[in-house]
Parts: sequence; structure tokens; C-alpha cells
Amino acid sequence: EAAYTFDNPEETNVNALATPGIDTMNNSDLIDAVIDIVETDRADCVYIATTPDTDTSGTVLTPDDVVNMLNTDFDSNYTATYWPWIQVNDTENNVYIWLSPTRDVVRNIAYTDNVSYPWFAVAGIERGNVDCIKARINLKIKQRDDLYAGRINPLETFSTEGVKIWGNKTLQIANTALNRLNVRRLLLQARKLISSVCLRLVFDQDDSVVASKFLNLVNPILANIQKARGLTDFRVTVDQSAELMDGNQINGTIYIKPTRALEYVNIGFVL
Repeated sequence: EAAYTFDNPEETNVNALATPGIDTMNNSDLIDAVIDIVETDRADCVYIATTPDTDTSGTVLTPDDVVNMLNTDFDSNYTATYWPWIQVNDTENNVYIWLSPTRDVVRNIAYTDNVSYPWFAVAGIERGNVDCIKARINLKIKQRDDLYAGRINPLETFSTEGVKIWGNKTLQIANTALNRLNVRRLLLQARKLISSVCLRLVFDQDDSVVASKFLNLVNPILANIQKARGLTDFRVTVDQSAELMDGNQINGTIYIKPTRALEYVNIGFVL
């Protein structure tokens, strides 16, 4: 019921949704329901799902356990998840507790939007800071790679930089551009901006003038995104066939090439 209070995008304007109290192992039906809200009802925000770090008996899970548990149950380019959990100081009770990194992910989403743009990856040294004492597990390189191959974004512990978000994947299984969170957030931001300006055209005269208005409104938005390093190229077309005009509509098609986030730096030394 709490999640359904966010199912109307015209009533609440959000760009990220999280449910830290439910997780992919113990509440899979609830996770599926929220994914459906985000993908179908809203289609304008991302969902940060929580992955647990212990089983029902309290035993700490291994990276292999987490990957096997996720398996193929969830397949969504609107959703991302992160692991392992982190230790923080509960100052009210003066005890150390373990929390999901979901808290830090949504904070970094807001931070990224403030210091750069939604199409920049919410990860790395500059935009992936995790405010904690330590991560539950200091991942080895193979464990980190296994998590990432399993669509789980790892939290990496660096001796000099501390704990950082070190992944940019969605839960989409297919290997397309949309299995990266920054590309999905790019499309969502572009859709919001374009939808808001296109509202001005509704109930205008359906003729060549309104088609020109559409192009004049949409092209500058995409040009600004390209200038801000979100796109490498784009093209906008308008279909105003007689059949569409009889149905009181026009169809716009937007072709884009999103800018990918750099994830690997290969360096060779030659003597």
C-alpha cells in the first residue's frame, strides 16, 4: 500500500524510489510489485532495490550466495541493486549497526544530479562516496567481478579512498545500453523534459505549424544534453500522415546515441 501511493506520476514527481525495509530474498513479491509500478505505472524514475547480506538464520552471505540468489528472478532496466552492507554508528543508541547501501545510493543520485547531470554514473571516486565505518566484506577483485557479472553493483573498499560505489548496472539481463543505470536515467530525464514542453502543443491546430513547433521544442533539449556529454548524436522526425491527423495526433520519433560511462582503463608499459 505504501508503494502504491507513488503509482501516479502526475501526483508525485520523483526520479528515484527505494524500499530499504524489503529485500530481494525475503520479499520478492513486493520487489516485483514495486518494479511493476516503476516500469508500468510511472516509467519516469529508477528503483533501488535492497539485496540482503545475511540469510534467515543470520549467517553472512558470500558473493556467490548473493549472485545465485538473485539469479534471473528480476529483469528490469529501471532497477539496480548494490552489495555488501555497510557498518554505521547509531549515535542515538551508541551502537554499531549494519545497513543496506541503498541509503548511500539514493544520496549519491541526488548528489550527482546537483553537481553534474542524471546521465553521469552514480559511482566512482567523485560520485560514489559511502559514508560508513566499513563494508561488511572487503571484496577481492574476483568477487567484485563476479558480483558485477551477476548484475549486482559492488561496494569497493580502497585503502586510500575508503568505501565507494563501484558499479553502474541495472538488473536487465540483456546486454544492451539500457543495462547501465546512467543510460536509463538519461532517457528518463530526456522524457520528462520533452513531455513537459510537448504539453504546450496539446489542443493546438494539427497542421504543419504544430509539427515545426514540435521540432523547435525538442531539438534544443537534446542539443543541450549532447553539449553536457549525455549524447554523442541524435535525430528527431515527425510523422503527420493523414491517418494520424484523422486520429487527432502526430507521432514523433527520437533517435539517440547515449554516451557510455567509462568502466575499464587498460594501461600497458613498454620498456
